[in-house]
Amino acid sequence: MAESISIYSEYFPAIAQNLLSHKVITLMLLDVSEFDVIEELYGSQTYNLVRSRLFDTLVEQAGKEFRKEDILALEQPEGLRILLFLGPKRQPSAAWSYKDLDSIRVRMAQSLLPALVRTAFPYLKKPPRIDIGYAMGIHNPLQDPHHIILRAIREAFERAHWQRGTDRLNSMQRLREVIINQQVTTFYQPIVELSDAKPIGYEALSRGSSDSGFQSADELFDAAIRHHLLVELDRICRNRALVRGSHLPAGVKVFINTLPATIRDPEFQGQSLIHLLEQANISPDRIVIEITEKLLIDNLSLFQESMSYFTTLGMSLAVDDVGSGYSGLETISRLKPSYLKLDASLIHDLHSKVVNREMIRAILGLGHGIGARVIAEGIETEAELKALRDIGIDYGQGYLLGRPQAVA
Repeated sequence: MAESISIYSEYFPAIAQNLLSHKVITLMLLDVSEFDVIEELYGSQTYNLVRSRLFDTLVEQAGKEFRKEDILALEQPEGLRILLFLGPKRQPSAAWSYKDLDSIRVRMAQSLLPALVRTAFPYLKKPPRIDIGYAMGIHNPLQDPHHIILRAIREAFERAHWQRGTDRLNSMQRLREVIINQQVTTFYQPIVELSDAKPIGYEALSRGSSDSGFQSADELFDAAIRHHLLVELDRICRNRALVRGSHLPAGVKVFINTLPATIRDPEFQGQSLIHLLEQANISPDRIVIEITEKLLIDNLSLFQESMSYFTTLGMSLAVDDVGSGYSGLETISRLKPSYLKLDASLIHDLHSKVVNREMIRAILGLGHGIGARVIAEGIETEAELKALRDIGIDYGQGYLLGRPQAVA
């Protein structure tokens, strides 16, 4: 497959002439190495297709994100480091500065990288990171231009990875401040009876406050996973969800997403738990501890033993994301939860998917067999709602029935 971007050595005469004429060479480096996992997962044919799509997208930006006279090249054949050699500035008397290059890096990160990241869809579930570095090489008549250019490339690469480390530390710092200062906002989405649309409970959903830098739930919890602060964040979200839940209508259930580790948290037991419930003005029988199905596979016996403390108090258990393909229904049946929450992927366009409807009927039969109510998540259309009612699903949740809202 022919490359739409050639190796930089093919442009060496022009790059060397630029170095000689202007006494400096200026370059940007885009490290797209995370794309190589596509080859491991899907094979070389798919990888080459995505790589070609990435390169074509970048070439199309000539005259937009960079100038047509700038030189776009690969560092190595079949490589994943892309070089952009910048021509002189428009003003003949002006020279590039590192401040200019950092401004270009920021602009690229905001406007160019999202288009490049999209070329990995749908092969990578999480957007691959693309690191950007920059450098300048200074002309020295005693040195081979090749060596000057290679040193500049090494500097750009080091700066790209230095930037990754800096971004990681800044992200960790912001997340720690979120946890320390409890900069978490809680929204509540209604769970309603499908027969009459009457709310029977609300699921608490957490995200970073507007000034935290983690506005979405995915950003917040992905950062917590990366920085090994998931339990600490979970504790803050759980406590705030319960305290703010005191403003919900009396008698409704409050569904609290949490980690299996939460039930072994000493701050969620004994006198600490009693104090929290008094502060929230909520009785244990209104609390539903919601655990994602995929997190229940390991240490099931330990989880059951620990969970019994809370069920003795009157709390209930809900298993989330049922049907998403992580564990078997036998595992769920052993837990005997009070609620099974169907994964939203089963609900999407349910009315036109026979297999999904049969899977939901099977889960509904299991749920009722073990005394659990079944909740369908992600309901967005009237057609989906009608299909769920026809099947006999107990409760529903989704934008069609009510969006997440803050409580007064």
